[in-house]
Amino acid sequence: MKVGFIGLGAMGNPMAANLQKAGHELTIHDIRREQGRNLEDSGATWATSPAETAARSDVVLLSLPGPVQVESVVLGEDGVFSGLAAGGACIDTSTNAPTVMRRIAEVGASRGIQVLDAPISGGIWGARDASLTVFAGGEEEAFEKYRPLLRCLGTTVVHMGPIGSGHVTKLVNNLMMYINFIGACEGMALGGKAGIDPRTLLDVIKPSMGHSTFLQRSMKLFLDGEPLHFVTDGAVKDMRLGVELGGDLGVPLEVAPLVETLITRFRDAGHGQEDTLEYIRDYMRRSSVDLANWGSGGFLAAD
Repeated sequence: MKVGFIGLGAMGNPMAANLQKAGHELTIHDIRREQGRNLEDSGATWATSPAETAARSDVVLLSLPGPVQVESVVLGEDGVFSGLAAGGACIDTSTNAPTVMRRIAEVGASRGIQVLDAPISGGIWGARDASLTVFAGGEEEAFEKYRPLLRCLGTTVVHMGPIGSGHVTKLVNNLMMYINFIGACEGMALGGKAGIDPRTLLDVIKPSMGHSTFLQRSMKLFLDGEPLHFVTDGAVKDMRLGVELGGDLGVPLEVAPLVETLITRFRDAGHGQEDTLEYIRDYMRRSSVDLANWGSGGFLAAD
């Protein structure tokens, strides 16, 4: 299949690489050509615009920062829909607003283009080893047609319902994830201030009711001195979209707006382009937890 891929960042690049490894003919585009050099070296064709990418492809996948970028890349001048022929498809794997996706799908339908939202979960590790979870929304026929393509990206590919349902699922997932994250920071700070070894604490919480996947992943990465590979600006965007969705649906969210405020405050203090796990370091410092002597591995003393 002739596949276009637009957005070759930390997630998009390895996802595109897996499509290439699966034998698909790949055309790529990003605002920074250097992001796709490894793919070009492996045989991918570089396109100078979203329209050119689409003109060379049967289906175009997107991995972009958010709704503004997706709408511009698809519907803008020289965008995907300017180059994609009737009978083609556009699949958005970004974290996007369901309303934006529905608007794009309406325009696509008027041009004979199938549209799916297929955001993913599993982090950069899942993107690299093709073990992502894919939440898909759109027409059942389109989903079944492109399910094998999405299986090149993830081991779990689920049709969640009509267009926009994938993005709703992703926003629910991320909203819960960051609520868990703030709770993890507070709990680990309490344990650290009381002198509990952090790795032992993680070990005993793992089989207990306080466990969450993000607790284990984020804290272990932090203790090992490894990044999450996701900047704070992205976390703020995800929480904002989740809280906005709650408002649109009339759901009285109470914890999520507070979490959005906390992460936004950290972003506004100059940490927008820092890895999200730097929030842990900041919280531990504010809690007077001595990082230099907290546990046995991997991270630097507080300044």
